[in-house]
Amino acid sequence: MQIRLAGVGGQGVVLAGVILGEAGAIEGLNVVQTQDYSSASRGGHSTADVIISKEPIYDLIVTKADVLVALAQLGYSTTKGSLKKEGLLIVDTDLVKPDREFIGAPFTRLAEEKTGTALTVNMVALGYLVAKTGIVKKESVEKAIGRRVPKGTEEINLKAFRVGYEEGLR
Repeated sequence: MQIRLAGVGGQGVVLAGVILGEAGAIEGLNVVQTQDYSSASRGGHSTADVIISKEPIYDLIVTKADVLVALAQLGYSTTKGSLKKEGLLIVDTDLVKPDREFIGAPFTRLAEEKTGTALTVNMVALGYLVAKTGIVKKESVEKAIGRRVPKGTEEINLKAFRVGYEEGLR
């Protein structure tokens, strides 16, 4: 499955991609994870590509995404052409107004309301993605979060992931 996460700098898109890729590796799957971001530390485009497969992977980047997760309008606008016609579009419903069929939730608002900070929006969206696609197990992502987030932030990030996961099960 080819997954592209898109947003703007500061939303944690790259970290979410790294965690998703590591969760796939924990499960023994083949994984390729790459990222692209602007030189602006906040507000510029940011994307993370993750390819997860039981089969060998021959692409180094997402060529046609099965899933696109857009956390900002800029992220959606600059990457929407990479999503397959029949692909799944997941958006932050407060921040992205897509021009095609989509699913999603107000990820940033959920992050602020449930964890007290919008900085956890990436983990909320990641939880939603995992619940909707089943690409990896919840427990694998939780293990990867423990390994990859800055020390001292494990609990708040796990909480945010679980908020998104529960939202995705609805």
